[in-house]
Amino acid sequence: MLLALGLFGWLAGLTAVGWELPFVNRGGQIRVTTSPAGAAVQLDGQMQEIAPLTFQRVAPGTHLLVARKEGFREMRRAVSLQQGDKVAAVFKLEPIKGLVVLQTVPPGAEVEIDGAFRGKTPLLLLDLGLGEHPTLIRSEGYQPRKLAIKVADRVPQKIMTDLTSDSAKVSIVSEPAGADVLINGSHRGQTPCAVDRIPSGSIDLEILLKGFRKHQEKIALKAGDIFEVRATLKPLPATLAVQSLPDKARIYLNDQYQGDSPLVLTNLLPGTYRLRAELRGYEADARDMVLKPEDHITEEFRFTRNSGMLVIVTSPPGVQVCVDGEVRGASVPSSNPQVSEPVQVDLLAKGEHILNLIKPGYSYQPVNFTIEQGKILNRTERLTRLFIPNTLVRTGLTADDTHTGVLVRKYPNGDVELETRPGIFKKFDAAHILAIETIAPPGPK
Repeated sequence: MLLALGLFGWLAGLTAVGWELPFVNRGGQIRVTTSPAGAAVQLDGQMQEIAPLTFQRVAPGTHLLVARKEGFREMRRAVSLQQGDKVAAVFKLEPIKGLVVLQTVPPGAEVEIDGAFRGKTPLLLLDLGLGEHPTLIRSEGYQPRKLAIKVADRVPQKIMTDLTSDSAKVSIVSEPAGADVLINGSHRGQTPCAVDRIPSGSIDLEILLKGFRKHQEKIALKAGDIFEVRATLKPLPATLAVQSLPDKARIYLNDQYQGDSPLVLTNLLPGTYRLRAELRGYEADARDMVLKPEDHITEEFRFTRNSGMLVIVTSPPGVQVCVDGEVRGASVPSSNPQVSEPVQVDLLAKGEHILNLIKPGYSYQPVNFTIEQGKILNRTERLTRLFIPNTLVRTGLTADDTHTGVLVRKYPNGDVELETRPGIFKKFDAAHILAIETIAPPGPK
């Protein structure tokens, strides 16, 4: 018994100094290395050590090794051991790479990541390690853009960035469209249009369209500006000349009287108009017309006569001739002092009219007459003389020397003839006349 205990103690001492006894059952070994080194390794989820390392006295059977290192994908491996086996497990760790899609507006920009050129946008990046990657984006005509692409895991990410122009852009719209655009005197297109690559500073913008007033403005721009211009162009006025045959026609534009022909109407806005011409004794004429910006149009009316004429002789002469309440002339004496020369009243519309004759000291009952188109109506009209004393002649100082009546005639030698009573006429010699006075007509009752 003492001998057995002594032998056991001796064997234990050998083991303590690192000696292995082949006949002793101690399990197997697993030698673990990782590339890169420094990964944390677990055996069956129980312990975690830093590689490289050796797991001792591993019981026979199948075991699970797990290697983990920050920035690398986790790796797992099953290892089978028999009694006394020595197994080497080598892990080549795969770095975790980001999945990034980089796009720019506009596309085609050059991309540098971590100081290295990687291509032009749109750009698919499959090899970016974890962490932050300084990125520089360049495109001709645009300001360089710096940003940092951050990769935290394998989750795909899409990065979209708008590039800022290193110059300005002006968008121009006009009403109506199709106008020429000039910037600093240079033609840059027709509206609607967008003009880019404009250097910073002040520009003179002009918008030109035939028939419309020029639109002008001065614009201050800086790099990256996007300036919008909306211009409503004002049409240049039109001019309308109106003539008629015969002339002196009354001209109406959209039912507004404008004057008598020949006539020139200016500063008319473009649009549709109703033009009408009227002339006494002629058929009225009207037409629709369209005026465009800066038009210079002449319209002519040729009238068709639709009237007749009244020719009237009055007894006595010196009579105002009125038709439909309007004075249309006056009769003058003929070779026969009791009868007038014919008075022509022309351009009377066909149909019924009223004739009235007016002469102080005479009465006349108005009459109706009918005019036929293109025909002449002749009439002789006699007025009834009224006895209304209008003159006083004094031949002495008594009442018997005072005579009143209607002045018939005053002779060149100064003699005077009065109608002292209706139908009674008396002549006074100039030598006997002391005074002649006018009697005012009686006022209205």
